[in-house]
Amino acid sequence: MLPGTSEPIAEETILWVRWNAAALQARPRLEQAIADFDPGSLPAAQAAARWLRADGLGGESQPYLAVVDDEVVGFYALTVGQVILSSHHRKKLDLTFSTQGAVLLTWIAKSARHKIDGGLLVTDAIGVALEIAAQASATVFALDPYDEPTAEMWKSRYAMRESQTELKARDGEPVLRRLYVPLSKPAA
Repeated sequence: MLPGTSEPIAEETILWVRWNAAALQARPRLEQAIADFDPGSLPAAQAAARWLRADGLGGESQPYLAVVDDEVVGFYALTVGQVILSSHHRKKLDLTFSTQGAVLLTWIAKSARHKIDGGLLVTDAIGVALEIAAQASATVFALDPYDEPTAEMWKSRYAMRESQTELKARDGEPVLRRLYVPLSKPAA
C-alpha cells in the first residue's frame, strides 16, 4: 500500500520508469496515474505536470517517473543542451571552451499528496545525467529555473551556479540565467 501523507516514501520502494511508448504499452495504468498526479500549487510544479500530461511522450525531453504502487509520486525530464560558462568558472573546472555540453533538467515535480523527498528525484536525475554524459561528452548538469524563487531554491539546496546563458524572460519577469553544477570534479 502506498504510504500516506504521514509516512515518508522510502527510496527502495520507488520503481523508476523511463516514460516512452514502450513503457505506456507495458504499464498502461500509468497514463491514468499521470492524469491523477497532484503537483501542488507552486507554478513551476503545475507547469511541469501540464507538460508531462500534454507532451511527455512527444520526444522533446525524456521523462523519468517515480512510481509507487502504480501511483506517480514524482518525475523529472532530461534532454541534452549547452551552457556558456564564465572564464572564472571555466578555469576552476579546467575547461577550455566557454560553451559546454550539458545534460539539461527540463522538468521536475513531486507529489503534493505523498511525502517524497525531492532530493531523491534530483539524485536519480544526476545519476542518469552521468550515464548520458559518458556518451554525449557533457560536462555539466543544468536547468532553466522557472522563476526567481525557484532559481534561489536550486542555488541554496543544490549549490547550482549561474552560467552566462541568459533565458528569455516572461512578461514582467527578470531575465534569469541557466543554472549548472559540474558532473565531475576536475582532475587534481
